[in-house]
Amino acid sequence: MNDTSISFNLDNNAFRGRIVRLDKVMTEIFSRAQYPDNVAAALAETTALGTLIASLMKFDGIFTLQMQGTGPISVLVTDVTSAGKVRSAVKYDEKAIETAQVLRKTEGEIEPTPHWLENGVLIFTIDQGKNTDLYQGVVDLQGKNLEECALRYFKNSEQIDTYLHLYLNKDGEVWKSAGILIQKMPQKGGKEGAEDDETLNELWNEDKILMDSLTKEEMFNLDLKEVLFRLFHEHQVRVNKEQEYAFGCRCSREKLQQTLSAMKPEDIEDMVENGKITATCNFCGQVYSFDKGELLRH
Repeated sequence: MNDTSISFNLDNNAFRGRIVRLDKVMTEIFSRAQYPDNVAAALAETTALGTLIASLMKFDGIFTLQMQGTGPISVLVTDVTSAGKVRSAVKYDEKAIETAQVLRKTEGEIEPTPHWLENGVLIFTIDQGKNTDLYQGVVDLQGKNLEECALRYFKNSEQIDTYLHLYLNKDGEVWKSAGILIQKMPQKGGKEGAEDDETLNELWNEDKILMDSLTKEEMFNLDLKEVLFRLFHEHQVRVNKEQEYAFGCRCSREKLQQTLSAMKPEDIEDMVENGKITATCNFCGQVYSFDKGELLRH
């Protein structure tokens, strides 16, 4: 069961969770470009986190996770549609990555994603189209790994107790990714007393310890439902719905032509080479070519 997220509840619905694993989605992403290992790992991890968080949201449109920074990797972005289409892109400076690893004496090592972005921000956006408000959450990119950065967002922006783990696995030249997350559900009616709170905290801590025991081998080799029942069989785990994912890019010649045609004529002229303007989609690698006249007459 790959390219799927499963929603579940624990401890008599006191907590909710999501587990996700991406296989063919990552294969499609990595079939379109070759990346250095650290860039590929960061892109795969970002895709898992974006898909994991999107699975929590109720929306009809596009959920986007974006990180921007001042480091060798300047942009990481994943967006997920409500129909389950996923795409991801990255901007990076390969020479700066090589230089940084020489200085840090970490050649050949996979370093945590935030190290590569350095100073930056983590942005979550939900776009449900025209005539709707754009929801956006922003937090400074602080943490020794991407898990900590995401948890900081949930704590500061959403104020929801959250715990999560992300997993990476390199299969040949392709990186696979996965993640698991649990959250405390709001208690209804305000009737829970200190004793109940204490019990819930004990259960919460037990569930976190169980999540800590989940190995990369189990995450990538077992059926996702088996993972959940192995971990939480003593904590009333209840599986709810499943969501399937596939790679999907929304670029098109028409959209790009509209964007370019809106530019100033002098800017269009600066982009012309041999009478043509060529642009490449950062998500899928599709190359589009236009005659100058196609853009200037619109």
